[in-house]
Amino acid sequence: MNDFDKELLASNLIGAKTIKELSIKEQLLTTDKIIQIKKDPIQGNFDYAHLKEINRILFADIYVWAGFDRYDIGYRGVFRKGDTEFTHGNHLPEVAKDLFDALKSENYFKNLDREEFIKSAASFLNGLNILHPFREGNGRTQRLFMELLAQNAGYPIDLSTVSKTTTIQSCILGAKGKLTGFEKIIKYALI
Repeated sequence: MNDFDKELLASNLIGAKTIKELSIKEQLLTTDKIIQIKKDPIQGNFDYAHLKEINRILFADIYVWAGFDRYDIGYRGVFRKGDTEFTHGNHLPEVAKDLFDALKSENYFKNLDREEFIKSAASFLNGLNILHPFREGNGRTQRLFMELLAQNAGYPIDLSTVSKTTTIQSCILGAKGKLTGFEKIIKYALI
């Protein structure tokens, strides 16, 4: 077992003793929370605090650090999955501020035509993925945030219809500056 998995097991609130057990319980609990949030969305300003609140609600019953980013919990070094390196923990506050300031300056994608929305949403989704602020649950948190944001802009999307493989491939391409995968995801997920 690697150090990352040991930390997850040590910080879980549900008493899971193995990563498999933790994964199963986590999936069940977060799926229920996602359904609840889609029915009764978390109110917020589509800012970084709003993203953190979504993470907190999704994972509050599972992890002690739910709702806190890697900077908040002192995880300030390099964070990666495979060959993809995400925002360095020390830079999370300023990178998050820049990302969410840009979103605000675009008026949260309101009043964009369909093609402009697809391109802007894809760019922001890539930015969220590269930010990867949380110790765990980034994908679920960012997908739910994006669905709420898109609905607020008048372009409802359902990202649960996108396969995990497609999402991972788009994330890898996005980290290399290629947004075509995320653009296809947004276009496909539009309701």
